[in-house]
Amino acid sequence: MLTILSMALGVMMVVAVLTIHGVVSESFKANNSFGYNIIVGARGGGLQLTLNSVYYLSKPVENIPYEYYLAFCDESTRNSELKKSIAYTAQHLIAETSTLVPAILPGACGLGGAIADSLVAEAFDFQQAAAMKINRKGLYKRYTQIAVPLCQGDYYVDPKNPQLQFRCVGTTPNFFTDLVLDIDSEEKFQFAQGRCFVEKSDEHGFFECVVGAVVAKQCGIRLGDKLQATHGDPNSSAAHIHEQDYTVVGILQRTGTPNDRVLFLNMEGFYLMEDHSKPIENDALLKGERDPNETEMITDPLSDDFFEDDSNESVEIESGSEVTNVDPADPPNQPEQNSNVAETENHANRTRIPLPIEQREVTSILVRTDSENDPFNVSAMILPAQIGEGDLETTLDWSPYRPERAQKAAQAVNPVMEVSSLFQLFVDPIRWLLLALTSMICIVSALSILVGIYNSMSQRQHEIAVMRALGANRTKVMLIIVCEALLLALVGGLLGWVAGHGLNVALGPIVEARTGVPMSFFNFAPAIPLTDITAGLIPRRIGAFGVSPEFLIIPGLMILAVIVGIYPAISAYRTDVSKSLGK
Repeated sequence: MLTILSMALGVMMVVAVLTIHGVVSESFKANNSFGYNIIVGARGGGLQLTLNSVYYLSKPVENIPYEYYLAFCDESTRNSELKKSIAYTAQHLIAETSTLVPAILPGACGLGGAIADSLVAEAFDFQQAAAMKINRKGLYKRYTQIAVPLCQGDYYVDPKNPQLQFRCVGTTPNFFTDLVLDIDSEEKFQFAQGRCFVEKSDEHGFFECVVGAVVAKQCGIRLGDKLQATHGDPNSSAAHIHEQDYTVVGILQRTGTPNDRVLFLNMEGFYLMEDHSKPIENDALLKGERDPNETEMITDPLSDDFFEDDSNESVEIESGSEVTNVDPADPPNQPEQNSNVAETENHANRTRIPLPIEQREVTSILVRTDSENDPFNVSAMILPAQIGEGDLETTLDWSPYRPERAQKAAQAVNPVMEVSSLFQLFVDPIRWLLLALTSMICIVSALSILVGIYNSMSQRQHEIAVMRALGANRTKVMLIIVCEALLLALVGGLLGWVAGHGLNVALGPIVEARTGVPMSFFNFAPAIPLTDITAGLIPRRIGAFGVSPEFLIIPGLMILAVIVGIYPAISAYRTDVSKSLGK
């Protein structure tokens, strides 16, 4: 029994190690057939960019300008986004001001001056649109089928259990509507509850979010809940909770990918939260050329102060289908205070304006190249080199509000190649090391059979002599000892295999919390070609098919049991009947 117990413990360890390592590794490999084939991000390590954008691991190296994302967009998207820029708005205000001057001072300018100013304004507007390439598609749109921006930097911390921390990712609705989980299967995201967030909701404005399956399950999140993100690493002293609430409008079905462990925020709302806007370094461009001796500065037309009403004026708040006037000097009735506050917050959310694109940055861009016009994915090999050479810098030339340090900031990587290199350099050597360790454990377990049976030979010589006297020949006695070793290996191996998978069930919650990979009793170690397992002893044409290594443990242990059982069997074979019967 002690021999069986020691063998069972050894096999349990082998099975648990092979299964957990294999299932987690297989999950990483299964996720390397992404719904995109290029990742664009800040210059740095390509592997770190991949781990951060695909698996949401590690920290972002840096951000890149928002205009880099527009380089992969069509005409309508660029037209809409670029007209929200500071450069375009400033030009538009100048044009409007020049047309208003003749109307205010007709004596000074006259009708001819008004016409001239109008023509000049139209020329300025045309020149600005041409410089910004508003009516043209992005630089790389002809190669692009889908482009999805990602913004990172925030976390969601469960208020009930601060140990539960998940990434917050700002993105656009087409992450769920256009992007697929796997290019080969074209499988798309499905919602267990609710819907995808929209760019701007009539009810919640820009502040809607979608929750991954693991986040919703572990934190008990439901539709309609209000969530707040934490800015920065929650374990850092500089981290703080954003005051802005996000409303949960959708919960994803489990996908078995890292997306299950993410809280997805509407990107437009992400930019409007505190510390998420990039400051304009040259304020003189915003405020115009002024005399340095002047103390009064022109108000930034894009700032929040420009849109604030006078505090003495009444504010109109829309409530359902009725509009009521609320005077700030009159305190609200106590029973209606909570509803009025909530309605005021919703009104504020609905009236926020998007952040100008010069103040926006993205962490990375997920790009799927156009497979219809490029079936061999040639563009997926060409684009990274062109982006690395700095072609995207030309998208910033039109804006005087972009600081120089934003230049030459991007790189592009192929995520499949990066994940493959990760496995070749790190994961595969660890797998072979684990296989070597588990093989040593099996050998130690087999030696325990040898020690157990051999030590019992001195006590069983009388029994062997009796068997010989009753007619058993030496070969039969020898086979009995070998069969005993086989039974020990079989029983110990089966008990260890069951205990190993039971250990997987016990460790399942920990593994899932760390990696997002669920573990169950029937999770088996991934198949490995027999040629690899035998280190090339079996020819590849014969051993090309794969088998799970844990299914080879018990047969291998039984073979070892036969080998180590031969020596005690030979000892029994040589037992002297005449001497042993007298004992």
